[in-house]
Amino acid sequence: MHIALFEPDPAGHRMVYVRYIVAAMARHGGLRATLITSARGRSAPAVQAMEADRALPVSVMTIEAPILRQPIPRKLQRQFGYTAALGRAVRSLAARDPVDHVFIPFLDDFALLPFAVQPTPFGKTRWSGIAIRPRFHLAAAGGSVPHRAADRIEGWAYRRLLGSPVLDTMFSIDPYLAPQLGDPRVVTVVDPADITALPADPTWLSVSDSAVVLLVYGYIDGRKAIDRLLRIANDPRMPRALTVALVGTQDASMASILEGSDAQQLRTEGRLVEVARHITDGEEASAFARADIVWAYYPGSYCSSGAMVRAGQMSRALMATEEGLVGWLTRQHGSGLTAPEDDDEGLLQALVRLTADAALRRTLGAAGHAYFTGHDSVAFGDHIVERLERGVPA
Repeated sequence: MHIALFEPDPAGHRMVYVRYIVAAMARHGGLRATLITSARGRSAPAVQAMEADRALPVSVMTIEAPILRQPIPRKLQRQFGYTAALGRAVRSLAARDPVDHVFIPFLDDFALLPFAVQPTPFGKTRWSGIAIRPRFHLAAAGGSVPHRAADRIEGWAYRRLLGSPVLDTMFSIDPYLAPQLGDPRVVTVVDPADITALPADPTWLSVSDSAVVLLVYGYIDGRKAIDRLLRIANDPRMPRALTVALVGTQDASMASILEGSDAQQLRTEGRLVEVARHITDGEEASAFARADIVWAYYPGSYCSSGAMVRAGQMSRALMATEEGLVGWLTRQHGSGLTAPEDDDEGLLQALVRLTADAALRRTLGAAGHAYFTGHDSVAFGDHIVERLERGVPA
């Protein structure tokens, strides 16, 4: 069975998902993949490692990132441009090596609206994907999210996809999507991480033994409210033990914030440490091993979080936004504290509690561990591959 995997963007956890799926194909046997990606994607360390690993049944095909200048919003330009490029790539690939299935790990980023408009994007070839960040259903399911007019369009698009005669499976890492859509082709999979299987060095971060480390992990950009975190960390009511660790590649837009007075004051006090580059798996495990609190306070982001999963697996307390899926799961399972996305005072009080109370951190971390244990690459990848092997009648 030949599966075309489409992931043009190497940022965040995207290629981690691809690697987990390809590894599951290797375990099951009888499947092979062609990863269709951009030049930037192909140069990513995760993709180069997959290409070099002869045990993985994957080859890589590079496409040019599309440039569209249509009078439509940028997100739509991106989706329609990439799906057009994907269609050309699949046709080109199939001409020399027939494709049995097309799989899109980040369905809503690259194909949601184009596939809603054209639900047979590859003719008779079946396709599947993962809904990573839907939000239209959260309020109806009982979650806390602000009203957004675009939710009606998003809901229409997801339901329209379910009318496709060649859709095999719509996977979702959001456990509330499948009950809301009520279709057997919508299948929940775990949001995965393998951090506990990695060797960790708790001394890897350059912090004092007495520091209470708040870890901000992943791609460091404005979405993670770093400006507010640094300001609150400097508040005189905050225990001086709190040390902020920014671990991951920093977006260029962060320069002014990280050169500002709040960041400089924390550096002077030895309360801000930065590892501003791509982080290896072992370094990731080491950062979480030293962390006491993990930051998942992302105002305006209402989907799942890889940091949340890793915090739970490593028994670390979470500081999360009240709104959205992360806040909902955090409250439901007691794995951390939450604060509303526009409430600096509430955020300060929650962080003061977490910093000052080690017993509370242990209790919250244990609850997160109880829920997220088993949310690993094998559970994720095998569930997807088994479903693809079985298929669903049109």
